[in-house]
Amino acid sequence: MLRPLITVTAAVVLLAGCSGGDDKVSDSGPDDGGRSASPTPTAPELASFDPPKAFAALSAIAEPRTEDSSVDTARAGMVGQTSLYANRTAITGRTLAGSSWQVLAKEVQTTRTTDFTGPMAVQLDGKEVIATAYIQDVQGSGTQKSHGQINFQWIDPAEGKVITSIAFDLTPALGPGNGGGRILSQAYDAATGQVVIALTVSSPDGTAKIEDLSVYADPKARKATAIPSLKAAGVLNGVVIAAKGQQGEGKRSLSIATVDGATGTVKKATPVPGKNYLSALGTGGRRAYLHGTGFVEGGLGHFVSSIYSVDIASGAIVETKRAETPSRSEGYTCFSDHATALVCNGNASQGKDEILAFDETTGKQSWGYTSESANRVVPDVTTVYNGAVYGLAGDQPVVMDAKTGQDVPVPTPTPSATPSDGTTPSEGGDSEVSPSDGNSPSDGPTLGGKNMGGWGDTSLIWGKPQSPQMVSKYGSTYLLDPGGKAPMGTEKIFVVQKAIG
Repeated sequence: MLRPLITVTAAVVLLAGCSGGDDKVSDSGPDDGGRSASPTPTAPELASFDPPKAFAALSAIAEPRTEDSSVDTARAGMVGQTSLYANRTAITGRTLAGSSWQVLAKEVQTTRTTDFTGPMAVQLDGKEVIATAYIQDVQGSGTQKSHGQINFQWIDPAEGKVITSIAFDLTPALGPGNGGGRILSQAYDAATGQVVIALTVSSPDGTAKIEDLSVYADPKARKATAIPSLKAAGVLNGVVIAAKGQQGEGKRSLSIATVDGATGTVKKATPVPGKNYLSALGTGGRRAYLHGTGFVEGGLGHFVSSIYSVDIASGAIVETKRAETPSRSEGYTCFSDHATALVCNGNASQGKDEILAFDETTGKQSWGYTSESANRVVPDVTTVYNGAVYGLAGDQPVVMDAKTGQDVPVPTPTPSATPSDGTTPSEGGDSEVSPSDGNSPSDGPTLGGKNMGGWGDTSLIWGKPQSPQMVSKYGSTYLLDPGGKAPMGTEKIFVVQKAIG
């Protein structure tokens, strides 16, 4: 059974200009995947193990709603042997070995969390840890106005110990009474644990002078920095890549900025001609990716778009031009393993579904196809891990090679590999038996209600097989809507899977 839940309260530490160059983006067409005269960076190597391709359900837990939680905002994660359920109230870890912990988002009850990042797997001093961040509104004392803050946490996945935390006051950047709104993008440097998030500004009285900003946080320096009016797309060794300039029809001042994260100073800004909008797509181990679109007048008019791959260390940019469309692109949803490729789903011209990938070494498009392909279905990508792409093709979970886009054979689970009786396979091959009836007082952490769905009990799983939302060497996790089996007040059903092949 799961050992008793340990609740950990994070100890917070309150911490408290632009220049541009005239560099040009290297021009390329939509057929060659992009060209650049810059030196080719060496991407981080994959870990020396094959990524898991098959999973067996281990547990399905009905997670209750909490004061700050929302049905649409919960996140599932997996770092090492620890499964993670995150919402606006807390992040809860359950290890495959049978222990559990919980780290709260706030220390003071009157603090309100408005948004948060999903769990990020990073390293500190060579050890794997969890990074997360919460956008919060801190109620003022007496007649003082409330103020916004971002609470960054770096957590030991095995024990739930908060290794480092930074509570960054947004008042100097936004003014009294203003705070953060929703998160626009998040990026991290897996090797250093550095995190950068872009967010909108909430200004109830309209006094804020900016509409959005990015905040960079360094766990080793225990310091965070505001980067006003820039939307971050990536971070590496303290260098942030971000979208700069006003966006909208008729705007022509957009550029890709290289920023010193520690000071928030823009070191270089490379214009992206002809684009009215520029947004972050995702970040890899060495590259940041952005998507730009622009309207071209003449005749009935049309839209052009490009995907920009930026070598964070050098600032060199590879542009991949997309086909012209009669309407503005709806954008892309992208995932990266920080080593092999960035893989994206997109809505291509005239409603065609699309999947495409960008090589982390060259920055060029490496493969892709649309729903008009004669013999392939475009999967909905859910995550990328150690060279493997996980997704759903129709109703079927699939695994693809991130480098080539080819299907990867998935082993068929055997009855002995599926722990349907509550048995939890352990690292050494032994097993640890947990009750499956949900009656044990310690068969699962809870956020305010009774335990619902015991550890080792998979009876709450319903519907068709799902693709994982986060994967580690040892297993994966995903979320289900409550369905008909879960008790009233359930936020999500949290499904934990063991890697079996």
